[in-house]
Amino acid sequence: MAAIMAASCRAARPTVWQMSRMHFGTVIPKGEVEHMISGAATHAQSQYKAHTQSVVQCEMAAIKHRFDEAAEHHAELQSQLLAQSQASSRYAEQLAQSLQAASVERAHLRNQVDKLYTDMHAVTAQMLKEQVGVRERVQREGIQGRGGQSRTAYRPTLEDAERQPTHVSEMSHQTLAELSMMGNHCAQRERMIREIMAVDGVPWEEAHHMLNRLDEYNEKYYWIESMPYRIGITCAFIGGVMGTFMVFCPPVALWYGENVAGEDLPEGMLDISEMTINQVGTWTWSWMEPMIGVASFVLLCCQFSRSQIKKINMKTFGEHLLGWRADRLARRFPEYDSSMVRAWAEHMPRVNMNFFPVYEKYEGLKGPTSGL
Repeated sequence: MAAIMAASCRAARPTVWQMSRMHFGTVIPKGEVEHMISGAATHAQSQYKAHTQSVVQCEMAAIKHRFDEAAEHHAELQSQLLAQSQASSRYAEQLAQSLQAASVERAHLRNQVDKLYTDMHAVTAQMLKEQVGVRERVQREGIQGRGGQSRTAYRPTLEDAERQPTHVSEMSHQTLAELSMMGNHCAQRERMIREIMAVDGVPWEEAHHMLNRLDEYNEKYYWIESMPYRIGITCAFIGGVMGTFMVFCPPVALWYGENVAGEDLPEGMLDISEMTINQVGTWTWSWMEPMIGVASFVLLCCQFSRSQIKKINMKTFGEHLLGWRADRLARRFPEYDSSMVRAWAEHMPRVNMNFFPVYEKYEGLKGPTSGL
């Protein structure tokens, strides 16, 4: 409004000045003066309206421009607020999900800690229960002192009986290692099976197939290796039976005495059938005693030599034979631990009553007995 008033003042000043100039001069008729005044007023009003309209239009354009800028700024602020609101919503949702996941994980960890706590106490109680020196003492009534006779002997419970091992495969590595160092072949066999499992990556049942291959190669020269023992067993059996017959069996004693020893029947005896078994033994003992005595002395010397060999920690023929078998098998299968292979290979298979060996490949999953 101030701008409009200033513009109207500026537009009215020339007209007043012109009228003041026209006031001093030649006399003009009244009608012409009125006409001039009305024309000037009309012209001033038209200029004033035109100028006012232009000013108003400029002001309106400026106001519209400002409104447009304000609208754009408002829209920009609104979009920023909307984006911030969406980001805040996503962050709040992620935070809620994280809190929920953390709560679930915390509950899971809590359950695991409780279970671990329970298992630890159960294992501790079981370990203490299996150790004789830390079992709970039960004092007998009416007995003084704290000695062994004053407490009640421990008896296993039904739960203890149900948990006892029934096969060597249920034992731990430490127990197997200790039994293997003591020479238990069943423990050495189980350690060899577990070595095959670790190297070949096969389960316990399939490891027996590879063990059968090792067994076949290990027993490849079994009959040659065991020949000295079989000859010794056979000779000892035949010598024992024939020695007894030559001493107490009348027909054998008569044939051996006349054809080998060159001895005749005792005086007064025409036929050996007249002699009793004891008389036959007394008659044959005169030439059988040196042979039996020398044979016994040779065996006694052999046993004495063997005992002295063992005392000085010298290997016997059998130990050399088993060592050769073990070395041969370890060289054939170098992918397995040589100490386990040699410990398992230094073993001769058991022999049945028919003098035929029972190889471990025939034992299957059961394996040789371990005394369990």
